[in-house]
Amino acid sequence: RRVFYPRRFLPTRHSVKNNRNNKQRDPPAMAAQALSASSAIVAPAARRVGLKAKQARQQRAFRVNAIYTESARVPSDNRRWKETERVMERTQEIHTSQELSAAFQLAGDKLVMVAVESDEECTISEDYAASTAGTETDLEQCKQLSSSLSRIAREADEVAFLKVEIVGDNDARALAKELGVTTYPTYQYYKRGELLWQHVGAGAGAAQQLAEGVLYYGGQGADGLHVSDYITECTSKSELDDFIQSCAAPQSAPDGFVGDIEVPCDKQLAVVDIGMDKNAPAGCMNIFPAVLSLARNTMGFTRWARIAVDANAECKDIAKHFNVTQVPAFVFLAGGVVVDTYQGSDRIELMNRVLKFQQANGVVLPQRMTPKRMSTAEAKEIARAARERAKAQGRKSGW
Repeated sequence: RRVFYPRRFLPTRHSVKNNRNNKQRDPPAMAAQALSASSAIVAPAARRVGLKAKQARQQRAFRVNAIYTESARVPSDNRRWKETERVMERTQEIHTSQELSAAFQLAGDKLVMVAVESDEECTISEDYAASTAGTETDLEQCKQLSSSLSRIAREADEVAFLKVEIVGDNDARALAKELGVTTYPTYQYYKRGELLWQHVGAGAGAAQQLAEGVLYYGGQGADGLHVSDYITECTSKSELDDFIQSCAAPQSAPDGFVGDIEVPCDKQLAVVDIGMDKNAPAGCMNIFPAVLSLARNTMGFTRWARIAVDANAECKDIAKHFNVTQVPAFVFLAGGVVVDTYQGSDRIELMNRVLKFQQANGVVLPQRMTPKRMSTAEAKEIARAARERAKAQGRKSGW
């Protein structure tokens, strides 16, 4: 049985020359020994290289595009690898129209986001020159979009994510044609099998628009945020009446603030956000994060509801009753009476309308705590300690 030794035990040039018998080794024997030794040492490295290559192939096979991530391929980074696995577990790869129909059926009332992508083509926007689509710069922007949107796929657990990969799949290409997609990447949002909105391209602001789409249509945001916890969905006049007649409960001041919120019901502001579901104007989605932020930060003083005018005939009548001629529109009510209206998507203007009502009705919101100011003696003691620390380290100090 052949035994191989580590490199440090192999004979060196000097040990060969100065051996016990002071004889020169036979060159063929030395060559054979060197070959055997190198085989013993190199073979394990070769096996490691082969293993790494196999792992790399496996990782490429599980590569996730666009709404997922391509950057978290290295299994040594445990956290990122686990996050990628979460994305892959939630991703349904679609190859045929039958698979797409099955995915729609199983999604029920959930938002379904369909990503139609190609590894060989990356268009910046719909009006971008087709002759330059797919350049190295464009493909890099698609990769950046992939990284940005991986968080959505990980955290929006109530949204179904489907992926249609075009390259090398004729069935998928035919499916893309059925979906009306000719430019890649294209992201489509469906509910109950009906197309609500789509975004084309990976240009500037694409990640933000897609995230706003998930928030607006899917009702989910980062860190497990659910829109329904702060905004009431109304689909009938009776639901709207219940919302208007309701009263927000008192709220404790958040950490770092003083002054609890306890506002009488007749001085509370009820805000109704009137928008659309299908082919919603960009303003509806652009302003919605601000609507959610206001709803979260003014709890106890304001109440928020949303209505989609195209949800049914009753919702359309509600919009007509409030004289809404464009969306998004906001109706402000107090004590069941309309006190203000705003039609537009300016976030600052919407916030100012809320604050104007708050100030006019003497509502005091929690104020941030003023940090206690230290004395001069305390400040001098801190400076002395800093000088001593610098001196002990052999450094000069500006203290």
